[in-house]
Amino acid sequence: MPMSARSSAFRRDRRGNVMMIFGLSLMPITFATGMAIDYGTAMRLQTELNAAADAAALAATSATMMDKPLEAAKTQARIMFEAQARSLPGIVPMNFADPAQFQATVTETTTAADGFVRTATVTYRGESINSFAGILGTRTLTIRGTATAQASIAPDTDFYVMLDASSSMALPTTTAGIDFLKAKTVRSGNPSGCAFACHQTNPDNPNIRDGSGKIIDYYAFAHNNGIELRIDAGKHAIRDMVANAGRESSANGAAYRFYLATFDRAVNYRELTGSTPSSDLNFVAAKAATAETIAVEMHAKLYDRQTEHAGSLAKLNSAITDNPGNGRRVAGDRPKAVLFLITDGMRDEEINGRQLGPMTADQCDAIKGRGVRIAVLYTTYTPESVNYDPWSVNNVVPRLPEIAPALRRCASDDLFFEVSTDGNISQALNTLFQKTIQTSRLTR
Repeated sequence: MPMSARSSAFRRDRRGNVMMIFGLSLMPITFATGMAIDYGTAMRLQTELNAAADAAALAATSATMMDKPLEAAKTQARIMFEAQARSLPGIVPMNFADPAQFQATVTETTTAADGFVRTATVTYRGESINSFAGILGTRTLTIRGTATAQASIAPDTDFYVMLDASSSMALPTTTAGIDFLKAKTVRSGNPSGCAFACHQTNPDNPNIRDGSGKIIDYYAFAHNNGIELRIDAGKHAIRDMVANAGRESSANGAAYRFYLATFDRAVNYRELTGSTPSSDLNFVAAKAATAETIAVEMHAKLYDRQTEHAGSLAKLNSAITDNPGNGRRVAGDRPKAVLFLITDGMRDEEINGRQLGPMTADQCDAIKGRGVRIAVLYTTYTPESVNYDPWSVNNVVPRLPEIAPALRRCASDDLFFEVSTDGNISQALNTLFQKTIQTSRLTR
């Protein structure tokens, strides 16, 4: 084959191009893969150092450190972080005395809402050693992070608990209970029955009798058939909260006292534990079990106007004889104070005519103005509990959407919880209780 033909054939042959291209690209692919590995290593180390910073911030605000000087808390944070950071392979040794590489700050404040609060912030800056990128002159990757934790010394606290005991709190806690009561209370002139276990001094439904044949009211009938009512669930929830308070007190050293009262009309306001908060939690739990709705004479004058929030809250406000303090157990200080209001929220009273609808905020504002925090547990007033009654459909149901916003307005901060039919009232009240006591927590 002539030389010119062989040269032309060589130029046209492409069979070696793939190998040439692969050879030329192998180096960049190798470095790209290596740099990805370096980056992944750096992120792993940063995650581990973030965990070390979290632990250091929590250590500075632990229960054992809360009574120590600020410098001691900062030292504890450094010790905790250093112990974990030194054990990590693949990181340039850190100089923990250099504020550019590690810094712990601890501050403290005192507020009416939270009492004595310490805040610890841990900041670090380190270098992850590169395995591949170092060949190109980038020997390390910077990793950094910050963790913040807050804690307060558990303050001595007086808990004032107001349980709505009006007739509307005699609603069963479950849909099954409501359906049972309605089905069993059908009578002439009332084909849909009644969802509420009305407590009457003069029961008059001939279909509702006890085992001896005596006519009884719906309240007794519900209890005889094992139907839990909201008033029952409320007092059980209070009992459980008091027990939980005892456990928390043993763990955090705070002193907790309780004052219990029930209300419907202000004139019926009842102090179950006496006029002052009690530190005897067994006594308090026993008194919670005595909460009941008051029997009403049906069809007596104004018999159905039974819920006076404002007047009852005014009585509670009077029971708090001294403004609360920060609960720090130092000379001149007083316990903090928290009011728990457990209610279905429907105001129904006679003041220049019938006042029906959401509660007003004036007494809530007066109580909060004294430094008392208010926690509200709303046992939802649902349409299905009254929508079988024509008068209620026209007068009560339209006002129901207004109740929750009014109760939320009464509550302090985020201390509002709503639990509806088939919900767990005890669990809901415990959630509120936990919100009112301070614990060490990460905030970042």
